[in-house]
Amino acid sequence: MNILFLCHRIPYPPDKGEKIRAFHILRHLSKCHRVHLGAFVDDASDLQHEAALRRYVKGECCLVPLNKMVSGARMLGALVAGAPLTTSYFASTRLRRWVNHMLPRVDRVVVFSSAMAPFVMGRIAPDRALLDMVDVDSDKWRQYANAVRGPKAWLYGREARTLLTLERDAAVHFSATLLVSPFEADTFRAFAPESRRHIFSMANGVDLERYSPKQSFPAPYGGDEIPLAMVGTMDYRPNVEGALWFAEQIFPLIRRTLPKAKFYIVGAKPAPELLKPREGVVVTGRVEDVRPYIAHASSVVAPLRLARGVQNKVLEGLALQKPVVATTPASRGLSVIAGRDLWVADSAAEFAEAVIAAATGPDRARIASNGRHLVERHYSWDTNLALLDELLAPESDSLEATL
Repeated sequence: MNILFLCHRIPYPPDKGEKIRAFHILRHLSKCHRVHLGAFVDDASDLQHEAALRRYVKGECCLVPLNKMVSGARMLGALVAGAPLTTSYFASTRLRRWVNHMLPRVDRVVVFSSAMAPFVMGRIAPDRALLDMVDVDSDKWRQYANAVRGPKAWLYGREARTLLTLERDAAVHFSATLLVSPFEADTFRAFAPESRRHIFSMANGVDLERYSPKQSFPAPYGGDEIPLAMVGTMDYRPNVEGALWFAEQIFPLIRRTLPKAKFYIVGAKPAPELLKPREGVVVTGRVEDVRPYIAHASSVVAPLRLARGVQNKVLEGLALQKPVVATTPASRGLSVIAGRDLWVADSAAEFAEAVIAAATGPDRARIASNGRHLVERHYSWDTNLALLDELLAPESDSLEATL
C-alpha cells in the first residue's frame, strides 16, 4: 500500500522520546509499504540526516523547518481564537497543501501525535486513517497546571481543556487511536467514552541488540567513583524538574552513605538551572552515544514526578541490565513490578534509600537481570508494532479494542 505518515518532528535521528517511537513505526511500515513522509523539523541540524531517512521513505517527502517566531505568532492568534496552542505551533500552509495533494494518492494515512490530526480531519474517510496519539497530552497539561501557580496555571489549564476537545474530536475522525500504554489508553477512554472501542494500547519497544548487556563500551567515568546516571533531553521540563529534585534533595542523602557517588546528568540542551555548580554533580551536555553512560553506571535513575506514557530512558536501562530506580509516574506505563524488575520510590528519602540499594546492595544483579528478561519478553518493536499491521489491513473496520 501507499501510506502517508505525518509526524510533528522529523523521525530521524531516533535519539529522544517520541522520535524513537516515530522512527520505529516508519521503519516497520517501510518493510511492506511505500511510505510518503510529511514532518516538521524543529532542529535544523536534523536535516543533515535526510539521506539516512530516505532509506525508509520510498515515496514523496516533505520536511518543513519550524520557524519559531512564526509559530509563536500563530500561538498568540490561537489565544484569541480559543484554539489549542499546540496545534497552532505545528501549523503550516506549505505542509497542508502538500497533504491535500497526497491524500487522493495514498491508501492509508498514519498520523503521529494529536498536533498533526487537523491536517487530515474531515479530509479523508475515517476508515483510511489512524492516529497514534502516544500520550494523552491534554492530561499532561492538566498535571502541569496543578504543579504551578499564577498565569502559568491558567495558561496550562486552558491548553488542557482546548487540547482535550481536539483529542476527542480527532478520535471520531480516525478508525483507531493508539496510546503508548494501557494506562494512557484507559485514561483517554475515560475522557472520550464515545470512542472507547476504537482506542488501543500499542507499547514502545527497545532495540535489544543495540542495548545489549553483552556489548562492550568505553568507560566514561572515573575508576573509583560510584556513578549514577540520568539520561534524557535536558531542556524538557519534566526532566529538568526531576534532575533538580534529585541533585538538590536526593543526592545529598545518598552521599552521606556513598561519599564516592557522582550524579551524571546526560543529555542535550541542559537548562540553565542545571548548570549551577553542585558538588558531585556532572552535566555532560550532548553526547554521541548514551549507552556507555548507562552501561557503566552503578544505577540508572528516572526521578520524574511529572511523566506521561513510557520513559525510554527506563526501557534502555532495563535492556542494558542495569539497576534502575524510578518514580511511580516514570514507571507507570511499563509492565514492571517494583522490587522484581526495578526499584520504585516517590519521596526523597525513599528514593535515596533505593538508589543506595540499587548501586551497592546484594539484590542489584538479580533485579537487573529480571529487568532485562522483562524487556526481552514484552518490548520487542516488531512484536508490539504488529498491531499496526492489523489496523491497516482492509478487513480491520470491525476490529475493536478489548476492554
